[in-house]
Amino acid sequence: MPVAPASRHIPRMRVRTLSRHDLVECMELLPDWLALDTGLRQALPALWERLVESPAMVTGVNEDMALPAGRRIQSWGVTLILQPQWVERIQLETAPQPYLSRRLYAALAEGSLQPMSDREIGLANAGAGLTMMVLHHSIRPNSFGESYLGAVLNSANEAFRGHHGGYNLKAIYFETSAALAPGVAAAGFPSTRYADDAPPLEHLPEHLRPVLFCMRREDALQQLPGTSARHVFEYQPPLFRFSASQRRLLWLSLFDDSDDYLMQALDVSVHGLKKLWRGIYERIEDVAPEFFGDTGASDDGKRGPEKRRQVLGYVRQRPEELRPWHEA
Repeated sequence: MPVAPASRHIPRMRVRTLSRHDLVECMELLPDWLALDTGLRQALPALWERLVESPAMVTGVNEDMALPAGRRIQSWGVTLILQPQWVERIQLETAPQPYLSRRLYAALAEGSLQPMSDREIGLANAGAGLTMMVLHHSIRPNSFGESYLGAVLNSANEAFRGHHGGYNLKAIYFETSAALAPGVAAAGFPSTRYADDAPPLEHLPEHLRPVLFCMRREDALQQLPGTSARHVFEYQPPLFRFSASQRRLLWLSLFDDSDDYLMQALDVSVHGLKKLWRGIYERIEDVAPEFFGDTGASDDGKRGPEKRRQVLGYVRQRPEELRPWHEA
């Protein structure tokens, strides 16, 4: 009698933006190297309830749809867009101390650090550029082996490119653990040092020892394209300059463009959703009348899906259209 082949897990990875429904599962992924005290750890669920839709929090998850609900999220990344005064306050460019991410979480929780608004981000994006700080990227432990970890890391790189591309970046700083440092280096980030007077960390095990990486615009543009770190420094100003509500619709549609999902996520009716799409099409036709070609002819109700397909294909290639951009 033939022996049945051993069962194996076949992942179905999906990248998407963070939603409020993910928070319980994501809190389980907060990494130990953050060294959060009890009070701050207990404050984070309520803090994230406030932050989840902030334009200053660039955050997404990788989930394995082949796993049961509640165990699907395999990695979670969080990046904060920093105000220039906070870049200076934490001496990020000159003498950074370890546990930057913990310090920024504490400042967010106590209210001394207020996330940048859409307009503030847009003004900086259209001006001198933005500084980002990756607070953490964590991976759920699993027993599926190295090939599965490779699938998670590939998906994480896809998520990083999708979430960080399209901004006018000055620099991205990335704090993580020494245990995860090889993956960050493989993504193209150069390592950098903490301040000379930083407390010694060598005695800590790798999974608890923070390390810092940084990619600056001038360094990125000297490299050939290829790595994720280099990729996100590709930038040009947006052509269409959509409104905040239009950008949010387009962004969410990249992950699920079904009307039911979008109406729920945006809290709009069928009529409201159609109005948003119509506003996007009209904006495009005002700026680039040739964009839709023959599809742009008078709409008999059947051309909408084709227009949507063309628009989403375009913004996938030109993510700057999804980011805040405001001229002073």
